[in-house]
Amino acid sequence: MSPRIAGFRWLTPQDPLDERIYREILADGCAILSFNGSPTAPEFTYSVGLYLNFLHPEVLLMGLHPDTAAGIIARLRDEADRGLMMEAGSVRTDLFEDGRPVRFIPAPQERYLDYLGRNCSFYFSLFVPSIPVPDFHFPVLQGIWPDRQGRFPDEPDCDPRFAAIHRLTPQP
Repeated sequence: MSPRIAGFRWLTPQDPLDERIYREILADGCAILSFNGSPTAPEFTYSVGLYLNFLHPEVLLMGLHPDTAAGIIARLRDEADRGLMMEAGSVRTDLFEDGRPVRFIPAPQERYLDYLGRNCSFYFSLFVPSIPVPDFHFPVLQGIWPDRQGRFPDEPDCDPRFAAIHRLTPQP
């Protein structure tokens, strides 16, 4: 209950999911949330509490089965607990069994409300309203990996269907 972030305040949980998130953050270091896909967006999973407990960026993974994504985030949480920190641009080849690389890029803050709503609520005491994009004062790294031809979603020749899985588009 003693935050490592200046200005952070624990807010009163608003619903049973908030209560679960708080319990997991306090017991495990972070909560891991998964959400079903929609016709316009893939399923996605993210952490809540990595930044609070370890000063490690929160992690967002798109288009993975929730169990796979949760396993990756739990591993990153355990590493953060040991002092290992991911930074923007980090590439890991040990997160998937097949050794495919995962690059971590900053998630755009203009999409935080679309995909990271529980993080936005949790870190609300750090929120700074501004125009045109609010500053939420917590970092998020999105993990991306290459298509079958070895091109990452942010590269021009990447399979467009694959790139769309990683693109943060507004939720309907």
